[in-house]
Amino acid sequence: MASGDHQPRGDGRGSATPANGGPHDDALPRRLGAFDATTIVVGSMIGSGVFLKASKIAVRLPDPRLVVLVWAVSGVLTFFGALSIAELGAMRPRSGGLYALLDEAFGPFVAFSFGWSLLAILQTGSIAGIAAGIVERALGAELALSERASTLAAGALVVIFSAVNVVSVRVAAGVQNVLTVAKFLGLLALMFGGFALAHGSAENLAPTGAAPGAPSWTSAFGLAMVSSLWAYDGWINVSFVAGEVNDPQRNLPRALLFGTALVTALYVLVNTAYHVALPLDIVRAAKNPSRELALRFLGPGGALAMTVLVTVSSLGTLNSSVLSAPRVFYAMARDGLFFAPVGRVHERFRTPHVAIVLQCAVALVLLSRWKTFDALTDNVVFVFWIYYGLGAAAVLVLRRRRPEEPRPFRVPGYPFVPLIFLAGALFLTMNTLVDSIRTGQRSALEALGLFATGALLYPLFARSRRR
Repeated sequence: MASGDHQPRGDGRGSATPANGGPHDDALPRRLGAFDATTIVVGSMIGSGVFLKASKIAVRLPDPRLVVLVWAVSGVLTFFGALSIAELGAMRPRSGGLYALLDEAFGPFVAFSFGWSLLAILQTGSIAGIAAGIVERALGAELALSERASTLAAGALVVIFSAVNVVSVRVAAGVQNVLTVAKFLGLLALMFGGFALAHGSAENLAPTGAAPGAPSWTSAFGLAMVSSLWAYDGWINVSFVAGEVNDPQRNLPRALLFGTALVTALYVLVNTAYHVALPLDIVRAAKNPSRELALRFLGPGGALAMTVLVTVSSLGTLNSSVLSAPRVFYAMARDGLFFAPVGRVHERFRTPHVAIVLQCAVALVLLSRWKTFDALTDNVVFVFWIYYGLGAAAVLVLRRRRPEEPRPFRVPGYPFVPLIFLAGALFLTMNTLVDSIRTGQRSALEALGLFATGALLYPLFARSRRR
């Protein structure tokens, strides 16, 4: 169906988003089960962050116990966000996820700015950053590659996984399931080795007395949380494929809540194992503390096994990231808010192939521009949390606007849970911007510049949709 064939929802704003199910979901069949949805959540979250961001967090804080607390607080905040999105996703289980929900709560401009940000920086930057991290931090420990060779290898990974997702969502989900199970078992082995085999000591948890690299403890803790939230990021991805999940009113909330709780527990335990087994200065100096930990309890063979684990883990996150966001671009095109060809579905494969190819192309451009893992990931996290906060606000708005509408899942502790999540998102965003201005770093401001271009482009698509 062409984007101009959609009928307004009838709520006075003339949105083209269907009220339930609708044209988006007719073209993309529901082929993903409960296990598939859960592995998208877990697989999107467990990636490079738990391995490659641990040292950066340890640098910011003088006390290993505070480092572990950062991971715990970040997990609780993520779980509160998952509770909020679970209510919205069960109400409106359709392709596009948060994009469609922001449209309903705040109108097409906010929805478009989210979708545009996904394409311009958020999801594409994540994909490029994950691929760069695989080559730079995981394989780089074993292979000596030049910067050009590393960039080309990372680009090849982006192209390969994009091709897999064009061919079949079922194949992509199968790849996701295998990689998620493998990396989950690997993290359990790492945790066991850190506690039982590495001959660590509780004395390693003692504070060092070193000053944090920020003007206040609050700021240092917040900046450390930004790094840990990169490791937690990805839980929202399952909402983008809601239109392809079977029995979404049940399976979406279960996948979100079980997946985020499981990952939180695992992250806290793994990072405790890091700091019990390794002195703080070694964690700070290591690009990949998990490799140092494996080296201690298994020797060189263990270090190689950890390289394989980090690679497998990151490949799973890369796959789920490539799979999810094209459903947002597809939904935007179907709503008349993006180029019409992006809303096409492949006749044979039944996938949004044009949207996947577009995402791949932008990710390659960002990879060629910023190249490194830290440069790419630092540009992503805090902008994502602007929209996560708006997602929590959408729960409040729709509860007030449509109190009588059936909600298969309701946020427990309403309104406090979404309000706490919203406050956390505001704090993290403002703290990151203030620190970027204070230190003269350009990454956050560059990300905001790409985000702001959506405001310039929206009138063009808005006029097209009205026609």
